[in-house]
Amino acid sequence: MSDAPAAPERAAGDPRRRHPVASGAGVVVVILVVVLTLAYASRRSGAPAEDSAASRAGTSSGVGKTSPRSTVGITAARPPAALAGTVPVGYPRTREGAQSAAANYATAYGSSDMFRPAVRRAIVESMADPGSKAGLLARADTAFQAQTAVFGLDADGNPPKGLSFVCRALPVGTKSVAYTPDSATVEVWGAGLVGLAGAGSTKPVSEAWTTTTLRLSWADDDWKLVDFTQKEGPTPVGGLQTASGAEDIAKAVREFEELRYAR
Repeated sequence: MSDAPAAPERAAGDPRRRHPVASGAGVVVVILVVVLTLAYASRRSGAPAEDSAASRAGTSSGVGKTSPRSTVGITAARPPAALAGTVPVGYPRTREGAQSAAANYATAYGSSDMFRPAVRRAIVESMADPGSKAGLLARADTAFQAQTAVFGLDADGNPPKGLSFVCRALPVGTKSVAYTPDSATVEVWGAGLVGLAGAGSTKPVSEAWTTTTLRLSWADDDWKLVDFTQKEGPTPVGGLQTASGAEDIAKAVREFEELRYAR
C-alpha cells in the first residue's frame, strides 16, 4: 500500500487549509463522510494519506467527457415512488433508475442520521440487498461508532451544547459502469460536508470530494445496495470564495433541506 501525496500546507489560520486523509486501521471508508472524519483524526496524529487497493481499482470518472448520462438532476419525470423513513425507495428497473438509487443511497449514507444508532439501522435496512444487509449493518456500525468521538458526539449522535453537527453528502453526477435488468454498478461523484458549526468550534465544517462505486441488485421490486467502494477525488481547486462564519453555516444547515436525486 503506497502513500498518497499530501496537499500543500497553507498558513495555520487559513480556513482553506487542507489536511491529509488517513485510512483508519480496520475501518472501511464510508460513503463521502468518513473521508472527512478521518481527515480530522489525521490532523491530530500527523498520519500520511493512504489509498486502498479497492480505491485504486476504481474505474475512470469520465471527467472532461460530455455524456447525456453524466449528471444527476434534482428533479425528473420518474422520481422515487415512496419514502422508507428518510430514504427514497421505489425506483424503475432501468439504467436511470439505478443511477437515481445510487445517488440517493449515497446521500442517505452520508447524512448525520448515520451517527444515530437506531436511525442508522433503519437507513441501512431500507436500502440494503437482503443477502448483504447483515454485512452492511456491521460495516456501518464499525465505521460510524469509531468516528463519534472525533466530533465529541454522545452515544445518540448529539453534538456538544451550543454546536450544530453538520454532515451531508452532495452528489454532483453519476455514471453507469455496468447494467443489466438484474444488477448495476454506478459511480457517484460528489462532495461531503462534515464538522461542528457554532462559536468556539475546533472542527469547522469542511469538504471532501470522492467517487463512490455502488453495486446494486434488483430485489424486492427495487434497486438495493449490495456493496460499495470509494476513492478520493476528482477534487476541484478551492479558494475562490472566502469561508463563511460558523453561525452562517449553522443557519444555512437549519434552513436548507437536503435534496433527493432522480434521473
